[in-house]
Amino acid sequence: MPDKSQHFRRYILDSMPLAIVTMDFNFKITSFNRKAEEMTGFPASTAVGRLCSEVLRSNKCKNECPLKTVREYQESATGLEAELTNHQGEKVPVRIGTTAIEDADGNFIGYLEIIEDISRFKEMEREKENFISMVAHDMKSPMVIIGGFTKRLQKEPTCKGNNKIRKYLQAMDDAEHKLESLIHEFLEHSRLDSNHLNLKRDDIDLADILKQIIESHHQRVKAQGIDLQCDCQVQTPINADAEYLSRALTNLLDNALKYSPRKGQIIINAWETDREIVILFQDQGKGIDSEDLPYIFDAFYRGKSKNEKSGHGLGLASVKSIVRQHGGRVTAESTPGKGSVFTVRLPR
Repeated sequence: MPDKSQHFRRYILDSMPLAIVTMDFNFKITSFNRKAEEMTGFPASTAVGRLCSEVLRSNKCKNECPLKTVREYQESATGLEAELTNHQGEKVPVRIGTTAIEDADGNFIGYLEIIEDISRFKEMEREKENFISMVAHDMKSPMVIIGGFTKRLQKEPTCKGNNKIRKYLQAMDDAEHKLESLIHEFLEHSRLDSNHLNLKRDDIDLADILKQIIESHHQRVKAQGIDLQCDCQVQTPINADAEYLSRALTNLLDNALKYSPRKGQIIINAWETDREIVILFQDQGKGIDSEDLPYIFDAFYRGKSKNEKSGHGLGLASVKSIVRQHGGRVTAESTPGKGSVFTVRLPR
């Protein structure tokens, strides 16, 4: 008779919102929780004792079996996206995590797979792609037509001679440019945030990248009377995409200049540790309210400050996407009235 502890463990497994499957050394199923039954359509009584490939029927079973990865490399496998075929022949997109099970003495006793149904996530991805496609085509094309006719009307003698009509047309032209800019930034951010950037990695010199960025901002820095200081102590080349990394760092400098007071100071420091490259941007701007700080890297997030600068809220979101896809992270610290510090950390 099973004791109470066994019943309790079973209740826990059956209450899990994820499919939990265990296998022996030969990949035969030894336990199968209720969510696994729902996901595959196989009852536990039928699944236990069979090869996992016969029950889960994943598209990864033949060439990319996560259990074989664990056995050969003694490493857990996480975040593997796959597609199961359930008992009714339906395809189920899933995310799999696999690890070895060991007893208290470290002896191998089996495998564990945790399987998450990501059907809803994939559905949302498709909806997002469809929406982006709609923006790219169904909205962008009419904007081109509106802009073209506005420019034609501005050249008409009747419109040129009427101040009121001329002002109206100019307002329409300005609005068209702003909307076109927003559409362009939205499409660009969507591409950056898709996690499918085709990064052209190479060993690049960070000092050269920073030098080029500063030189491209020379006139703006001079016009604002900014004291811009840069100290790059990084000697190790960074394996990165020069164009995208430059865009991320440019956005951070643009952001610092945007919020810096005239004759303020901006400091850029870069150094390396045993594990990472650190790049710091510090400004003396008005700072960021504590209630806004956790959300500043979210796309389209606009701070609640009445003196918020113009923009679409995509610059910092793009920085986060680019840095993340280089395997790094970006953080922000700020004290209202004293300025902000943005720190990029990239793996060596």
